[in-house]
Amino acid sequence: MPKREYAGSCRLLSAIVKTAKPILPLMIVAVLTISLVNVGLAAEEAFLGEEMCRGISENYTKTLHYTYAGVEGEFAKGAGEDFGLTLFKGCYECHKPLQNCSGCHKGETMTMEDNCLNCHIKRPGANYVGKLAKMHKEGPYPDIHYEKGLDCMDCHSLSEIHGDGKIYPNERLAVQVRCEDCHRNPGKVVRGMNVTQYSNKSATHAIHEEELDCAACHSGWYQTCINCHLETKKTESSTTDEFHLAVGHEGKIVPFYRMSMIYNNITKVHWTERTPHTITLTNVKNCSFCHESKEVLCEGCEGKIMVEGGSFIPQETIDKIYGIAMPEKPTPTATPGTPAPAATPKPPGFELIFAVIAIAVVVLLAKRRH
Repeated sequence: MPKREYAGSCRLLSAIVKTAKPILPLMIVAVLTISLVNVGLAAEEAFLGEEMCRGISENYTKTLHYTYAGVEGEFAKGAGEDFGLTLFKGCYECHKPLQNCSGCHKGETMTMEDNCLNCHIKRPGANYVGKLAKMHKEGPYPDIHYEKGLDCMDCHSLSEIHGDGKIYPNERLAVQVRCEDCHRNPGKVVRGMNVTQYSNKSATHAIHEEELDCAACHSGWYQTCINCHLETKKTESSTTDEFHLAVGHEGKIVPFYRMSMIYNNITKVHWTERTPHTITLTNVKNCSFCHESKEVLCEGCEGKIMVEGGSFIPQETIDKIYGIAMPEKPTPTATPGTPAPAATPKPPGFELIFAVIAIAVVVLLAKRRH
């Protein structure tokens, strides 16, 4: 470095030192203060994290995931009451109570395939991804939400999975998520996608919104197991062709699932509310699917309803709605010899407006130049 530049640098450094020297203690205090604040924030964050985990743990011990009370309670009301049985130990091979975090949290990231479907590979979970129970065979088609890239956690909240501190007897009451949470929530965005909003401008929506649950029409299919032999814990077969409706625990008509069980050559039939995870856009139930099928309306269905407040659709209601179909909108036809109506003139579009503005700008610039 040339001597002149070196001397200039030394003078500049000396000036900086002289200027900073009086405020050096203040700078040291400021740095220490910031450090202490950061340490305090980190400690507070760690404390809040510990408190949060403690709260989750306390709530989780009351969930159906942890206690297994749902399966035990439903079995007691069903096969236990009908056949005098207690829950088989073999049931726990599949329905394993998850009594510690590692039951679901198997790695740093949570995925539906690696975590949720490890247990929920029976009907709802497998059907959601377009498979039959145990993921053994292809189902008719997957849920539209799955096709859009959504997994379980996009709908089911942490409070449902970790618990909210309350004890619920079954999943129907424990699950709080509803279609309306997204589809009647203007501006709702999920995974960067704007959620299609419900509209009662549709005739079917306007007529049925108070009586029917969304799943009654928008579910494509569900899987029904046929004749579960309690001695062998095996079913004879399954089908995706059945679809029944009845009144659910919230008073609306919902899909109902038939369970037929055999023990010592005695057959019992139970019915329970089912939310098929097979929502569809292309196979939505039309009017005739329900109004022209007493089988779908479950006329003559018998057996025990395993739903608090649930019931079959009353016969008088079936008689009232059976055969009703939405009238088709008449297509206007022109009377022979009548000239076609003149086209309504359209207001000038943006193209004309932009053209006028462009001409005005050109004229103004020309005037300024002259």
